[in-house]
Amino acid sequence: MSAALVLGACSNASNDDASSNEETSTGQIADEVIVGSTNEPTTLERNVGGSSGISETLTRNVFEGLTSINDEGKVENTLAETIEVSEDGLTYTFTLQPDVLFHDGTPLTSADVAWSVNEAIGPNSLSARASDLRVIQEIETPDDRTVVMHLDHASVSLPFFLASVTIVKDGDKENTSENGTGPYVLDEWVQGDHLTMVLNDDYWGEPAKTPVITFQFFTDETALNNALQTGAVDLVIHQESPDQLATFESNPDFVVTEGDSIKKWVWTFNNKEEPFTDERVRQALYKAIDREALLTAVWGEYGEVIGSMPPVSEPWFDASFADIHAYDPEEAKALLEEAGASGLTTDITYVAGGTEEIIVQQLRANLADIGVTLNLVPVDDSAWYEDVYTNKDYETTLMNHNNPRDVLWYANPDFYWQYDNAQVQELAVQADSAASEEEQVELIHSLSDIIAHEAPSAWLFMAPQIRIADASVSGFSASKNAEPFFVGNLVKEG
Repeated sequence: MSAALVLGACSNASNDDASSNEETSTGQIADEVIVGSTNEPTTLERNVGGSSGISETLTRNVFEGLTSINDEGKVENTLAETIEVSEDGLTYTFTLQPDVLFHDGTPLTSADVAWSVNEAIGPNSLSARASDLRVIQEIETPDDRTVVMHLDHASVSLPFFLASVTIVKDGDKENTSENGTGPYVLDEWVQGDHLTMVLNDDYWGEPAKTPVITFQFFTDETALNNALQTGAVDLVIHQESPDQLATFESNPDFVVTEGDSIKKWVWTFNNKEEPFTDERVRQALYKAIDREALLTAVWGEYGEVIGSMPPVSEPWFDASFADIHAYDPEEAKALLEEAGASGLTTDITYVAGGTEEIIVQQLRANLADIGVTLNLVPVDDSAWYEDVYTNKDYETTLMNHNNPRDVLWYANPDFYWQYDNAQVQELAVQADSAASEEEQVELIHSLSDIIAHEAPSAWLFMAPQIRIADASVSGFSASKNAEPFFVGNLVKEG
């Protein structure tokens, strides 16, 4: 593996992600931009996974990693000024940016990096990327600005995986207001209402443009859209339903954008629990779902039916996967009969919400057509995280996944769907050690093809990435190719 393969995918962070709503005004900038969202963090605890709220709001904005994934899906150096890779690919050397301060004024050192990464790969870590990062066998800190990581196999994807690890002070387990290094400082989080961040005057990099950013949280999509119409929020970063789009599209006071999406709606099975240990049962339930009708019910003409985990924007996406288990109720019945599972009754655990209700009702109706009873078990975010993600105490579950390269989680038998396939695991290791980008794409495509056939999950559809903003707001990307929503370029004229 050559160093160029890794470093060519990295660039220095400059807070200049491509914006779909470019700044064109020379008017005065408002002191605050209010971002409307239905994706509130469930906790500020580090390395827990299971919720994208904390990474969407705080990563890149308040907390930073050695690397970041920008809005275009590219890996860029962040707290790492340079990255060097040994000829055999088994040693990474990171030189830290100079003069970086935590928000309490403490200098960033290599010891903080070592602590943060070791916590992410430790035995108690619940980070979704922990299994990927455990390629790291040893971390050395020869001086305050140098971090050396020794790997058990060559990993071209390590800079990508490290973007998930926020660097905090040595010994701190919480993402507190003192802990960040980013362009904003966490000011307050009123759970169930809002999260506010203020400009970091001592930021090591390019300063953010607006003094105060507030994420205003909603549990109801209609209330969120009403708040945008009345000026209570300036930008909706995820439009969850097409029903009210026409109101904004026909109004020159608002801007509607559509960009790349990584949001997949996934009905997944607990692959360690009977009868889902039998792939015929999983395939039968998948074939029973009319995904085209389901997508239309939720999104009308938007979105795309999928048949495996990769989103459309990733190079290993394959539209033909959607045809492998196409809607076929008669074949579904035959597979269930062959597996001895006719008349099956099972539960679906899901976080209660408007889109979720549409989906589970459609699933229940489709399954009833093949003689399967689906019991609906709505829960809140915290219960889903505890019962499903952490304890794996469920039969089937519905979740939307908003992560890049999350197809690789099917190579982790300890992930919440508990899918254990040695061939998939080996392909993931080979892809991580690939000698070229082309080879890596081919290997992850092969991995995606296997899971598409074996159906450890039923991938339903890709949701579109639609944002709606007051026309005075600019500096945001239309696309979402990573978890964070970067706010450093957000401005509002006024």
